[in-house]
Parts: sequence; C-alpha cells; structure tokens
Amino acid sequence: MLEILPQFLSVIPITLMIIVVSAVLGLLLSVIVTTIKIQKVKYLSPLMDVYISFTRSTPILLQLFLVYYGLPVLLSAVGINMSNLSAVLASIITLIVYNGAYLSEVLRPAYLAIDKGQHEAADSFGFTPFKKLTRIIIPQVTPIALPGIGNAIIYLIHDTSLVFTIGIIDIMGLANIIISNNLGTNQIEVYLTIAIIYWMICLISEGIIKFFENRTKKLHLDSGFKN
Repeated sequence: MLEILPQFLSVIPITLMIIVVSAVLGLLLSVIVTTIKIQKVKYLSPLMDVYISFTRSTPILLQLFLVYYGLPVLLSAVGINMSNLSAVLASIITLIVYNGAYLSEVLRPAYLAIDKGQHEAADSFGFTPFKKLTRIIIPQVTPIALPGIGNAIIYLIHDTSLVFTIGIIDIMGLANIIISNNLGTNQIEVYLTIAIIYWMICLISEGIIKFFENRTKKLHLDSGFKN
C-alpha cells in the first residue's frame, strides 16, 4: 500500500477538480430550479418536475453514458459539432445535472420552512427582493439545508468513482490500471488504499460542512442576542 500510494497522489487532483466544479455549479443549478418551482413559472415548472423525476429515477452511470455518447449525437442534429467532447467535461456535466436535481429537493423544503409571515413583514417594511433574500431568506435557509447539502457532497464523491468507465484516469481508473498491470494480484491492497483515500476526502468534506453549520449557528445566536 505504501508503494502504490504515491501513484494515486498524482490523480487525486483530477478527482477533486471534478468534485469541486460539480458541487459548486450543481448548487447554482439547484438554486435556479428551486426558484422556478417555488415561483411556479409557467411551462418551466412542469419541465423542472420532469427533469427532477428523470434524474433521480435513473442510475447515474446510465446518465453518464447518455451524456458522453448521446449528447454529441443530439447536438449534431441541430448543427452543433461536439464530437470531441472530453470525458472530463462529460462527467462534470452529468454530475452537475444530477447534483442540481438532488439539491433542489433539499433547498425547496428549506425555503418553504420559512414562515410566510416573515415574507409579509419584510414586504411591509419595504425590503427590496435582494435585501429580503440576504437578510431573511438565506440566513434561515442555510442552517436547514446544510445537512442535506453535506449528504449531497458525500454522494457526489461516491459518484465520481464511476467516471473511469468513460476513460478518465482518476482514482478508480488508476486502480484498475494497476490491477491489470499486476495481472490481478494485490487487489485487496489496491482497493483498500483507494477506500482510505475516498474516506479521507469525505472526512474533509464533512469537516467543512460542520464548520459552516457551527458558523451559521453562532451567527444565529449572535443575531438573537442583539435582537
């Protein structure tokens, strides 16, 4: 395990890059989807229901294949050439779409948990939409949604272990190469090594989420004392 660990250190950055980009853009997508559903935007809201239902009901591996192999074919039908779509970009697109659907179902209940009276009070005081968002909505939605966001990130880390199926040499991809080169020997050592690596990544992610949870609780208590 100590001999092969340095080899995995060289591919950890590609895995972390996919995780971070997919998590950030997936969260932004979920905000858009949540807004459309809460506002019940005509035509778009039913489309978001279909998008969420399809994304949550089909395996992430199947979605990965559909994006990597199917998206270039679909776009070529409308005159857009994406025949050179990279595996990394395809994996990021898939994880953004998948994560956006999952997180939208985390943010929407958190938003709906805010008492309607607070919206009415903010409107009566003449709060602008931006001020109401930053002073009323976000401070209350964040602590409610953070545990769900943390779970989504853990699931996202797990899902990245599938991107090797379309040719990305990440942690799992390198593990398969090492096992193949060694003719299947030392499989336990290889798999145990990558299990520890994923474990460490998850622990770091959980630590970051707990930091923000504690931070939001402290801010909430401070604001309560000031009031």
